[in-house]
Amino acid sequence: MDKLTAMHTFARVAELGSLSAAARDLGLTQPAVSQQVAALEKLLGTLLLYRTTRSVTLTESGSRYYLQARQILAAVNETEETLRGLNQRLEGHLRIHAPTGLGQQYIARLALDFQQRHPDIVIELLLDDRVADVISEGIDVALRLGELRTAGTVARRLGTLQRVLAAAPGYLARQGAPQTLAELAERPYIRYSGRGDGAGLTLLGPRGAEMLTVRPVFLANNTFTLIQAIEAGLGIGGVQLPLIRRQLTAKTLVRVLPDYYFPPMAVHAVYPAARFIPGKVRAWVEYLAAALADIL
Repeated sequence: MDKLTAMHTFARVAELGSLSAAARDLGLTQPAVSQQVAALEKLLGTLLLYRTTRSVTLTESGSRYYLQARQILAAVNETEETLRGLNQRLEGHLRIHAPTGLGQQYIARLALDFQQRHPDIVIELLLDDRVADVISEGIDVALRLGELRTAGTVARRLGTLQRVLAAAPGYLARQGAPQTLAELAERPYIRYSGRGDGAGLTLLGPRGAEMLTVRPVFLANNTFTLIQAIEAGLGIGGVQLPLIRRQLTAKTLVRVLPDYYFPPMAVHAVYPAARFIPGKVRAWVEYLAAALADIL
């Protein structure tokens, strides 16, 4: 048994959650993948996977071994890149996670361009608004908004995201634009449903931070759905500025109370801490940092 090959096979099974999915990814048969994992378990003297007919899950030993194996494989890849002079020719699997809004509007396009520049890289782009665990989920780089809490990771600050209040011109023509926070509190409000602060809102303005209670009439856990609700004239909402620049230019949306804005939200690239950071990860983060400087 080639221990390093078996370790790589096991890591892909752990990341994809299925023997058959790993087999397709690696260009092997499912029995070959199963045999490699079984041989690795026999060598280690412990069960790494719980197997069912449709999926696999990591045992406690398997979880610990996966985290260590991932670091070892990354170190091996980094060493090979250095010795073979492949820093300019990147290759391998790059798993990226990003929030839905920025992900759909900007990161998807950037990932496509990055892959075209480095055709030997296989990119897997995951878009959703949860805080993904980069270590347990095998994510190479996650774009993270706001506060950072994940241990065992490295974070590089990419910029600051500004959020503003906006409404449709038709809504403002019917209801008039609010002139104070007190008036805003009386208006129908559109907001993200994943927030845990109820109807409370904090805005920064001429007098510093001020809190108010809004009256939500429409909530959704998808940024573009919220923008559609605002454009439809349902009420006023807070939106990430880069996501509505086109609408502001076309005047299908208008800023409300422009002297007020939400607390700035830091944007970071987060990736697992390791002695050797793979060249593909370094290259993607550098590319992302340069691109987002013109977007945020």
